[in-house]
Formats: sequence, structure tokens, C-alpha cells
Amino acid sequence: MKKTQLLNWMLFALLAFSFSSCENEPLEGQFVTDDGDVSAEEGQFVAKIDGVTFLAETTNNVYNPDSGDLIISGVKQDGESIILAVNNAAMGTFDLTAVDGILNSGTYFPAGTIFNPYVSTGANGGSGELTITEFDLDNLTVSGTFSIIGVRPQLDSDGNPVLDGAGNIVYESVTISEGSFNSIPLTLDTSGGGGGIDPEAAFFALVNGLEFEDITFTAKQVVVGGQPMVNLIATNEDGASIRIDIPEGLGVGTFNFVDPISDGTKLIAIYNDGGGNILTSESGSITITEFGSSTGKLAATFMFVGTDPLDPSNTTTVQVTEGSFNIDYIDSSGGVENSFSAEIDAVEYNPTSITITQAPFMSTTIVSITTVNELSNESLTISFPIDIEVGSHNMTTQFIDGTESVGLYNPDIGNSILFASSPGILNINSYELSSGIVEATFSFTAIDPAGNDPTEYAVTNGQFTITIQ
Repeated sequence: MKKTQLLNWMLFALLAFSFSSCENEPLEGQFVTDDGDVSAEEGQFVAKIDGVTFLAETTNNVYNPDSGDLIISGVKQDGESIILAVNNAAMGTFDLTAVDGILNSGTYFPAGTIFNPYVSTGANGGSGELTITEFDLDNLTVSGTFSIIGVRPQLDSDGNPVLDGAGNIVYESVTISEGSFNSIPLTLDTSGGGGGIDPEAAFFALVNGLEFEDITFTAKQVVVGGQPMVNLIATNEDGASIRIDIPEGLGVGTFNFVDPISDGTKLIAIYNDGGGNILTSESGSITITEFGSSTGKLAATFMFVGTDPLDPSNTTTVQVTEGSFNIDYIDSSGGVENSFSAEIDAVEYNPTSITITQAPFMSTTIVSITTVNELSNESLTISFPIDIEVGSHNMTTQFIDGTESVGLYNPDIGNSILFASSPGILNINSYELSSGIVEATFSFTAIDPAGNDPTEYAVTNGQFTITIQ
């Protein structure tokens, strides 16, 4: 199977396990207490795991009507859980054998297990079947039956896969039989990438304490002396204007206006009163909160004191305060080529493949960028909610309520555990809702979340530009 697909299943399993940390739908009804035949009563999720009865205490079941993806999970308080995933969900029977390019799969987490679940991976002897007998989108309930043979690598005491005499990974299996769920509640996930509505262009500032009421606000790209620039100009009905020149690539952050005279390639703010006074920023600053070289989205706050740098006898000054704006200086961003890079322990990581997937989770959708370097047999994955906002976000080892951002690093695919982000920062520099283009940077320390392996990896200088479809 492709390494990317294997990693996607592992990430999906991570999402599914996180359900156990949440307050989901408590199950009601007559609970089964023996190990005889099991069958779910209304509101129940039951199965036999290697002959032992499993009765879920909560469920989390999410359907995305746009993608057709359905995820059903039954969870116990100790983290033991069963997760079923299918695409194009409807009444009928689905093969849960996990194969390349298909979401369909079954996953089982024993109690206390996070990163090595049993998965119905066909290439390793796994299989499964799900029959949906009720799929009621009016009353939001779902019923069905299932069975799974799940497999996973056998791990040694250090958390590394056990190998046989030929150097192949040794797999262990679990049999889940007599699985059923009866009229358990369903949640609709209506989120999606692209097609959203971006804020309209806006400008505000006070000039000497009075509102500058702009009638036009425009942005254009120019190149001066080889330096790409963005020129912003707001004008009012009296012919006065406020102009800000920003070098492209300046990035997100706070920058001082330091030079009142520019050759067209420097950061500068200019106030023209329309009556002959052209006053440039002798002091002040701009805080850029969004700047996308692919999206063209630019948002900032600013203030400056302007004077005439060319005529010392002109004592006119202007104070521009409480300035703010947002604008898209690229009319049509169109598609962009996905890019991703980072450094791992100061060594460049440039993937040979980039795969972007979406998985419903709680009331949102998790976007995952799974990258693989076939040459070094490494992988690096960044995941975040599809409704993430521009700004800085702390990274954690797992998803709890769907607001988290998670980084995963695998130093040797197939022969190593996953190392997760703790701590870390994901900076969303620009997110154009209409096109789904995201520009971001990231860094994190990758650790063994189970605490067995003391090894740590430093992931730095990470960046990506992607399109969420």
C-alpha cells in the first residue's frame, strides 16, 4: 500500500480516539452484562471483541452530506473504542477492508492505546464489513451491523515494531464480531473547503482625531527597482489621501515606519491633505495580521505621525491614529501549487508527495496535510480545523474538541512510532475562504505522546501553501 494512505489511516485513528476525551451522546437502554449473543437495543452500540462483550458508553457519529463521509464511533470511558468509516454513506453493505485510496475502514483502540490501534488494513490481513440498515437524515439517526478483523504492528518495550527473522514487521490481530448499533444519534458536518465568503475591503483611520471618510480604497502591485510592492491608497471626497507602501514578502508582524523618504521600495505611510501638503511617516508602526502572497489578502492596523521631510520650514504635522484595513490585492487568486517544507533537527525536509485530506470530527472538519519523503522514508503531517482563523495557534499531541492543531512526525515509516507536537506553534498567515488557499508557517517539538521513547525531534522553519478543495 502507499505510505501516504497508511499515514492517513493512522491520522484518522488519532481523530477517532480523541472522541473518548469528549462528552458525547451517552447511551441509554438495557445494558448487556454477559458474554452471550449481543444485539443493540435502541440507542446502543455493541460488539464482541475476541469473544468479550463491548458496550459503548458514548457515541460520536458524524456525516458530511457534501463528501458523503460517515464516521461512527462507540467509546468507553477508559478509551476503548471502535470506529467505522465509509464514503458515499447510504443504506446498504460496505466493505471495510482498508485499501489504497478509499476511506472505508474499521479501527479498534484497546483501553489506554493512542497511536497503535488495530486497523482493517487489507494488505496486512485485515478486513471488515458494515451494513447500514437505517440512515434517517430527517430524524438524524443511523442503525446497522458490522464485523472487523483488525491488525497492527507488534511493538517492543521501547515502542518500536517487532521484526521477524527476515526483517519483516510482525502483526497481531483482533476479531470484532456481532457488532451492531441501533438508532444512535447522527450529527451533520456542513463545513467544507473553498466557496466561503471573504470580508469586503474596508479602511478606517482618524486624522488629527477626525474620521477619514474614504470614498475609494484601492491596492495595486508594482515592481520598483526589482522589489515587488503593494501600494494602498484611500481617498476622501475632499481629495485628501492616505497611502501606505508595503514590500511584498514583509510578512506578518509589527514593523516601524523609520524612513520618511523612500525610493519606492521601502515601507512608508504618506498623508496628502489635498491642499499641497504631502506629509510622510517620520514615526509610527504597522501591525500586519494577514499577508498572503498567493491569496493577496492583506490586513493590518497602523498609526503614524507625518511631516514634510523636504521642507524644514513647513511645520505642518498630521497624526493618523486607529488605522485599520483589510483588502485583497489579487483579483483572482486561482489555484496554487501545493508546497511544503521544513527542517528536522536542522536537516532540510522536502517531501516527494503532498496529500490533503478532510475528516469530520465533532462539529467541524479536520484538514490534514500528509507529506512523505520517499528518499528518507520520513513523513510529516500538519492537521487543523477547517474553520481555523488567521493568527497563531498552539499545537498539541491530539484532538480534544476540534479546535486544536496537531503535528505528527514519523522518522522511519513502518519501523517507528509517531511523534506528536508538544509544544508547537502554527501560524496561519493567510486564509482565503473563497478559494480555500491557506498560507502558514509552523514549528514544534515532536515527542512520544505515550512517554515511552525519550527521543525528541525539533521541527523548525516549517511552511506550506495549500488549497483546500
